[in-house]
Formats: sequence, C-alpha cells, structure tokens
Amino acid sequence: MKKKRLLIIVGAIVVIILIVVLNLSQGDSGEKVEVDLVKVGYVTSVVTSSGELKAGSQVDISAETIARVRRINYREGDYVKKGDLLIELDDVQADATRKLALAKFEQSEQDLLRAQKLLEKELISQESFERIDLSYKTAKASYEQALDAYRKTKVYAPISGKVMKVNVEEGETAVMGALNYGGTVMMTIADMSQMIAVVKIDETDVPDVKVGLEAEVIADAMPDSAYAGTVTKVGLMPITSALGTEGVTDFEVEIKMDEFSQLLRPGMNVKAEITTSEKSGVLTIPIQASGKRELDDESVETVFVVMGGKAKLTKIVAGISSDTKTEIISGIAEDDTIIIGPYRILSKLKDGQKVSFDEVEEDTSAAVQNEGLE
Repeated sequence: MKKKRLLIIVGAIVVIILIVVLNLSQGDSGEKVEVDLVKVGYVTSVVTSSGELKAGSQVDISAETIARVRRINYREGDYVKKGDLLIELDDVQADATRKLALAKFEQSEQDLLRAQKLLEKELISQESFERIDLSYKTAKASYEQALDAYRKTKVYAPISGKVMKVNVEEGETAVMGALNYGGTVMMTIADMSQMIAVVKIDETDVPDVKVGLEAEVIADAMPDSAYAGTVTKVGLMPITSALGTEGVTDFEVEIKMDEFSQLLRPGMNVKAEITTSEKSGVLTIPIQASGKRELDDESVETVFVVMGGKAKLTKIVAGISSDTKTEIISGIAEDDTIIIGPYRILSKLKDGQKVSFDEVEEDTSAAVQNEGLE
C-alpha cells in the first residue's frame, strides 16, 4: 500500500516537472510573429481622388440685355453649330433706339461735312468747327452703343455642341448681369466629343502629380467600367473648404479621358486613380512591415529583420509605395526574413527580442510574373 502511494507521488512530481519544462521551453521560444521574405517585385504608386465629369467645352449663355424672350429656336438635346441663332429677344425698343441714333449720327455727319467746307473758306471759326466735330463724335458713339444693344437681342451659338439645358421659356424676361448678380443663364451648350474628369487631390499628393501622367476614371453610375485618361492640368491655387473645425486643402486636377461611353453625362460623380510612378525589378516588402521608430536617438524608417531567432531593428531607405508594397532602396537584402505582424506584437516589439515563426515558402509564381514585367 505504501509502495503504491509512493509511485503516485513520484508520478505527480514527474508530471509537474514536465509541465514546468514545457512552459520554460515555450517562454524561451519568444513572441510568435508573422514573417515574410524580401522579394524582387513590381510596385505601382497611385494617388486616388474623386470629383465630377465635365464636357471638354461647356458654355453658359447669359442675357446681355433686358428684354422679353420672343423665340427659342432649339431645345434640350438638339445639336447646334457655331453661329446658329439660338434665342431671339424682343427687339422693338432696341430697334427704335438704333434707328433714332442712326438718324442723329447721319445728321451730325452732314453737319461736319458742311463745317469742313466753311472752315476751308474761313466762314466759321475754328472753335465752331470743333463743337460740330464733337457733336459728330458723340452721335457716332451713341449709334454704336444702340447698335450693340440691338445686336444683343439675337443670341448665337459660341461653340458647336449639344444643348444641355434651356432655362427660360418664351414670354419670360431675360435680365443681364450686374454687380452682385450674374444675370439670366438662358441656355447651356456642351461639346460632348470630349470629356474631362475634374478631381480634387490632397495637398500632400500634389508634388507627385504632374501633367502627362496616366490615370483611370470610374463613374459612380457605371462602377464596372474604367476609362483611361491623361492628366492635362494641375491647379496652382488651392481650393480650401472647412470640415468642422479643421481646414482641408485640396488642389484641382483635370484628366482628359482618352475614351468614354456616350452614356456618361457632365456632372456625374467619378473616382480617379492617377499612376504617379511604376518600378519593376526592385526589392519590395509588405507595406505593414516598415514604420518610423527611434534608432540611435533618431526617428528613421525601420523594419525588424529576424537574425538568430531574434528581432533585429534595422534602418532602411524606402522608395515608392503602393497600397500593399513598399520599395526598398537600401538597408536589407533579397531573401532576408522580416517581421510583418501581427500589429499588436509588432507595435511593441523591441530590438533583440526573441521571436518564433513558421518558415515562409518562396512564391515561385510571383517570381515568374516579375520576370515577365521586366
């Protein structure tokens, strides 16, 4: 009986010793981390933005005089050519004013011709001639002003394109613009042979966006279709808008669409991706692996490299980045094992700390793909 109890006690002690040994061995293995290899690959840096579509050329036609709309010759959807008569305003008063001014101008012209002959014969003084000449110039200016007002009762198309909007009806009174008032916009014409995406980009992305860069535009109304485009303009002055208590500074960028669907319309919301840089055959790491950390009393871009089962904090020089990868210019080499996560461990990891991980198998398919891109 005593022997049996002794065996039980010995067995319990052995189990306890095994548990302690196992715990100690697990503690010695260090933090369990996720790793990846430094690879040669392809990186594309992209700036994303949003905005709206505009026609290549769009004109708002406003009234330049005060008059009643007598006739509208074109409706929404009609195609017009440059110089076509779009809208006729009531011209009775303007025509009467023009004719009266013309009569006064012709009379003053006759008076001037007679005065010139009398001056040559010294039958009038120089002072009298100058008064007649001044009356002639005044009448001429009044006639030109009246003629201009009369011509403004006929509104012609300044460009060829499609009538996008008609804002007035026959019988309405059109009002010209004045101080603090833009006047009546009677019609909008757009040249739909070209489309432009006007987007806003953050001030931090402006240095990377240049004229001539390729872009891809997707309309919210047609999310399954992407259209190629080219950056044609980068705004020089910012567009500042207030969001709550903080100011957000954006710059306007125009993208000329190389191709587009006839179903697209000016004013539609779009998203654009502007490719700012592309590199192949460069060292790459997952974007989450790198970060700013203190090293030798200096805040630098770093990664943790696994060396001898420990995390070695290593300074790197990074290049361009995509949504998933970062280019490495110097600091680490191809096939180095770097720590990429999990974030809760990576954010607290210390230089020289022990780590454990599962071995990474090299992705040969990616290597083949990279070779094809070079």
